[in-house]
Amino acid sequence: MSALQGRVFDRFRRFEALAEPLRRDVALLRPQLATDSAKTEIFKAAKQKAPGASSSLAYSASGKALLTAIQIKLEELRHASTDPSDSQENVTPEYAQQVAEALVLSGFITPSKEAAGVSAGNESFAFSDADTYVAVGTEIANDVKNVFTVRDGAIQAGNLKRKRAGLFVRFTGKSQSCYVVVNETTKSLFVFESDSARIPPVLTLDLSSGATVEFSATLEHGVKVTVGKASEIFGAESKDAAEAWLNAIINAGATYREAFNVDTEAVKSIYELKDYDMQGNEVSMEKYKGKVLLVVNVSSLCGLTPTNYPELAELDKKYRDQGLEILAFPCNQFSNQEPGTHEEIMEFVKKYNCEFPFFEKHDVNGASARPVFTYLKAKLPGSFGNFVKWNFTKFLVDRNGQPYKRFAPKDLPFSFEDDIKALLEQKPDASSVAAETNHANGDATEEEKPPAEAAATSEEAQAAAAETEAATPAAETADAANEREAATPEGANGTTTEAPAATQDE
Repeated sequence: MSALQGRVFDRFRRFEALAEPLRRDVALLRPQLATDSAKTEIFKAAKQKAPGASSSLAYSASGKALLTAIQIKLEELRHASTDPSDSQENVTPEYAQQVAEALVLSGFITPSKEAAGVSAGNESFAFSDADTYVAVGTEIANDVKNVFTVRDGAIQAGNLKRKRAGLFVRFTGKSQSCYVVVNETTKSLFVFESDSARIPPVLTLDLSSGATVEFSATLEHGVKVTVGKASEIFGAESKDAAEAWLNAIINAGATYREAFNVDTEAVKSIYELKDYDMQGNEVSMEKYKGKVLLVVNVSSLCGLTPTNYPELAELDKKYRDQGLEILAFPCNQFSNQEPGTHEEIMEFVKKYNCEFPFFEKHDVNGASARPVFTYLKAKLPGSFGNFVKWNFTKFLVDRNGQPYKRFAPKDLPFSFEDDIKALLEQKPDASSVAAETNHANGDATEEEKPPAEAAATSEEAQAAAAETEAATPAAETADAANEREAATPEGANGTTTEAPAATQDE
């Protein structure tokens, strides 16, 4: 399903399927019908006002007047053309009707009365004296925003529930239907009364000026957008839809705000966290103490799957004995590209010879995100803040359980092999090694050792700590400019999907 739903976008898809000569005539006619003389001779001006918006002029004309003007102006254009390929024949009423309908589909004019619930694919248009059309194209709308003028640059559009406010909510209900367009070009979110809105939006949010977005439990499948002190909460039809809307709002300029399910400031290392394996058994990250960890959210149907899994398997084979531990976390949050059961996932990865641990399928974003990812995202934020943007986001953790570096989905595992080798060469804190050894072998602790042996151990620990501090760089994320090239497709239909380069990274 397209991310751009609604009458306006459906019409434009029909327009793009028309014959090229017809679309060319429409392109020639639009500026001719938007001149000052055309506004006077063809259209009538009247004031219009949307709730919460200032009044503006709207131009309307009868269907018959439009057909006459189209016929006359097309003939003028044809006779004035010096292109030998242009037809010099007179414009028939039938062709004028086709052009008029194409003007509707292209978003230049629209019927003043539109039947609710009618699919754009089944719409038909009459052009008589009794039919009135409103001019909504950018050439004639005088910079007034409407659904038609914000179509260019839109990345998400559709019907949502909007949380009501005020004293009468108990009588009117806590939400109302609205039509929302997220525009990446203007960095804005527009709220309209419906998808057939010809009047200005009831609300416009500037997503480029410190806006934040987060999941919300106030409405079912809710998404909360905050700009300054004002907040709006929208409800989508499903969890997947809510994630798509949140992702689009981030792409249009907002910063993700995590609904934390773990106090990340209180967590001193990844070893304090737990997760569950494919059999549902609890696994403490302390199991991997002293290892270099490569934590990855994986999927089976992503366009990045065939390139990432082979390199992960090769890295595992090459460095496992030196202390590298790759931890795979399947996730279905990104266009449903990990839809299978645990058994199906494990059967799928056999073809890549993956022998590293897989954990149960679960979210990596939102209030129900697995704590390991909540922690890593907070310590190593990407260009979009505490948000995993796509499959195969990678986190490196050093031998002391400290998050070290974050890599974008398009960064293949071997592209940061030098970072892995550098971490493998480092020694873990002596205290961590001692604790791990004592736990495994039941050896005496430092307090139980003879004074001379304890003093020697203390000196070794100080030397090891100094060496580690000198060798370990501060935690950092991958180049933010590189991360801006992320991948988010419109959707998956069960086939491998490569997301566009514009949103492939984080």
